[in-house]
Amino acid sequence: MVCFFIPPHIAKRVAEADASFASGIRVDASLRSERADGVKVRGPIRVYSASNRTAIPGKLVTDNDDMADRVSSHAYAISQALDVSEFPDGVVRYGVGYANAFFNGSYLIFGEGDGQVFGDFTASLDIMAHEFGHALVALGPGLLYSGESGALNEHLADVFGVCVQQWTAQDQTDWRIGEEIMLDGVSAVRDMRNPGSAYDSPILGRDPQPGHMDQYQKIRGDNGGVHINSGIPNRAFALLCEKTGEPSWGRPLAMWRRAMQDLGPRSGFRNLATATCTHSGGLSSAVREAWSEVGISI
Repeated sequence: MVCFFIPPHIAKRVAEADASFASGIRVDASLRSERADGVKVRGPIRVYSASNRTAIPGKLVTDNDDMADRVSSHAYAISQALDVSEFPDGVVRYGVGYANAFFNGSYLIFGEGDGQVFGDFTASLDIMAHEFGHALVALGPGLLYSGESGALNEHLADVFGVCVQQWTAQDQTDWRIGEEIMLDGVSAVRDMRNPGSAYDSPILGRDPQPGHMDQYQKIRGDNGGVHINSGIPNRAFALLCEKTGEPSWGRPLAMWRRAMQDLGPRSGFRNLATATCTHSGGLSSAVREAWSEVGISI
């Protein structure tokens, strides 16, 4: 399983405006056909440079390197926020103008961006935490990366991403993810509190994420809309934090992490909703309300 941060519907729109972007889409397509043998998580993170090639991992970085230093710094923040001590290794400078980041089961891999729409992907802490979240999901419930279970996979990765970001800032007002890589200075890749509002531009189009089951999109692309329909549980998580006043990285994150243990490869939104209610402690009423507001009754 290869889990990308930038979804194919965004990449396709950018490629229509800039033909040079199509090479990155071809790389993504070839990677989607690959399967990792198993998730590899080691001790403290090591960072490699692919030197603008696509051979992984490349050369181990031992000297000062801005991109590698950012990845190491992000790894430290993630370890503190999530209380973890082991990481997959990182790879920077993947490809030429490659505008994505992904976890391939062994490495957290970052491109430098195309310089037109997307900047350096190591600039965003929440992107790295999101990709690390995929490693945690793979080691836990192993959610299939397709349809509703795939959207749940993306949702859980987003939860880890935003919680690390908000813990680091000690601020729960920003529910956007990936805004640091957007060179227009306005857009983000997703908005967990308000799905569908992360971006709206001539190049990117309009954010298609729904925030309610009434708008769930049954599509063939994007592995059944995994990056699109994840907006529904994303909003439920943000609403829970809003209703309770609890910091995302506190009781809500702990609840979601315990709920993950009750999930299996084919679990869907309702399975997570039920599990979060089971592990809600004194927050069960708010949990039910949050899920109900996105069309999931438990």
